[in-house]
Amino acid sequence: MPSRLTDGPVLQLLIYLRYLLVAGQMLTVVFVVERLNLPVPVRPLLAISGALLAFNLVSHLWWLRHRDSGTRTLVLQLLVDLLALTALLYYSGGPANPFVSLYLLPVAVAAIGLEIAPMLGLTVLTAALYTWLLRHHIALPHVHGSDFQLHVTGMWVNFLLSAGIMVVVLSRFMTIVRDQRRRLSEARERAIRDESLSALGSLAAGTAHELNTPLATMSLLVDDWIGSEQTPSREDIELLRSQLTHCRDHVRALADMARRGAAGEATVETADDFVHACVDRWRLLRPNASAIFTPGAADRAVRVDAALPQALINLINNAADANAGRGHDGPVEVATEVRDGWLIVSILDRGAGPARITALPRREREGPGLGIGLMISKASIERNRGRMRQVEREGGGCVTEVDLPLVETPA
Repeated sequence: MPSRLTDGPVLQLLIYLRYLLVAGQMLTVVFVVERLNLPVPVRPLLAISGALLAFNLVSHLWWLRHRDSGTRTLVLQLLVDLLALTALLYYSGGPANPFVSLYLLPVAVAAIGLEIAPMLGLTVLTAALYTWLLRHHIALPHVHGSDFQLHVTGMWVNFLLSAGIMVVVLSRFMTIVRDQRRRLSEARERAIRDESLSALGSLAAGTAHELNTPLATMSLLVDDWIGSEQTPSREDIELLRSQLTHCRDHVRALADMARRGAAGEATVETADDFVHACVDRWRLLRPNASAIFTPGAADRAVRVDAALPQALINLINNAADANAGRGHDGPVEVATEVRDGWLIVSILDRGAGPARITALPRREREGPGLGIGLMISKASIERNRGRMRQVEREGGGCVTEVDLPLVETPA
């Protein structure tokens, strides 16, 4: 189970703080005995501090070798600190010791650096240890009465110490958080850039595919003209012009995609007009196939990025391939409807049924189409905040449904 912050820097901070705390514990014991002449059990207190120092040295060597840790390691470190603090308080007055509020420091570190479950566990343990000290401790001599001012002074020193440690700990944690936010921001920017390149690549591949048909038509026309002594007819010239216009429009769309950064800008278009335009573009690609469009989302609008039209065209083309694969000469049916704030684009065929979206092209499974193109279409639709699913069609075939979120109708 990963902790909420990077465990390596947290462990490093704890190790360095523990060196300071052990030094402070030893100096405090010496000060209390030598300057204040209080009869405290020196040997147990110094033995506990020495054992904690030895543990810290081992932890430091381990951290230098691994430079990272998991949640269990961090929990172990905090657990040792709690037990060591409990032992020190047991020999020095228990709850009456002005440094008892140091219990809050491991709890604060656990709250910041651990997930909820281990953090709650350490908090409950801290409360249990504090409660245990209420009845089990060696009392400090002369804590109140004439020496009450000494207790107040100890509380003041404890406040300064706790405040200093909290400032160091929290500032370090905030540095870690800011560093993680910076790294997340950089990773997000890289993901957006990669997504933009992927979307641009998808559109480029689709554009190249769409350009193939008009280029082939123009090549045939030119070959006929070269082999014929007659002047090209006006009908052939008009056909050549229409194919050139078709190529120019696709190249312009690709250039516009590059300028907008693929995943950046998007347009808002009327839903039925957008789907109808996709069907018309597909008809130019497949003049020997047919499609029927049934509008059902009048005056509703959708957000459209540059890769979305190609995704729908690929799906319509896949449906036509599915019909052809089963020898069905009927049209592909495309319909739109509005459902629960979504535009539902349904593409119906009489093919073999829903295709599994895998990395294996369909031509290696059951014929042409429905392979990588289906995966690319699904990715493009999801980039546009949409969904895609395929279900069996009643009477045989497949229904491909594309859900796109509706937006405000453009003015």
